[in-house]
Amino acid sequence: MAVEGVYPELVRDEEPWQSAEGWNGYAHVRVWRVDVGHVVVVLSGKGAEYHPETLLPLLRAEYPDDTVEFFFHRPMDWMALGYYAELTSNDDGTVTVTHIAGDALAARLGPALYATEDRDDHSAGYGGA
Repeated sequence: MAVEGVYPELVRDEEPWQSAEGWNGYAHVRVWRVDVGHVVVVLSGKGAEYHPETLLPLLRAEYPDDTVEFFFHRPMDWMALGYYAELTSNDDGTVTVTHIAGDALAARLGPALYATEDRDDHSAGYGGA
C-alpha cells in the first residue's frame, strides 16, 4: 500500500551547464531514486535535446547497478512551446522521443519536479504539452 504524499528522493540536481561551447544552450540534469535499483533521470533545457543519443549512455553509465528511465523537459520560451517527453534508447543507438503530459511525470516524482524546473521556463502553468 502506497503512502499518499510520499515521493521519491531527489538525489541529484545539477546547476544547468552549457553544452557544445554554449551554442546549443544549457542542459539541466536531475535524478530521483524511485526504488532500490531504479532511478529516473530528467534532462531539461535546449542543450539537452540536441544529442540525447550521446547523453543517455553517459548518464546510464553513472548508474550501472540501476534500471534507468529517462525523460526530457523542453522549457517554453518566446520561440517555442515547451513539452515533456519520455526518452527510449533503441538497439541501434538512436533515441525515441515520446511526448507525455508533465503532470503525469509530476504525479510520479512529486513537487520536486516543478520546484527544481528551469528558471527561464516561460510556461503559463505546469505540465507542458
